[in-house]
Amino acid sequence: MEEIKFAQLDQQQLEKINELEKTIGVTIVAYDSSSTSAQGSSAYESTNSNHPS
Repeated sequence: MEEIKFAQLDQQQLEKINELEKTIGVTIVAYDSSSTSAQGSSAYESTNSNHPS
């Protein structure tokens, strides 16, 4: 089984996430994208490709 790691955030990134959490009212978990498989990454991209920008 693949290990998924939490992202290492600097103080500025952490502050932005905290602000966003307060704005949208949910808890945000930041993961290290280099620890996810290519299959999971492409699956995410393909599910979001149908949405207009």
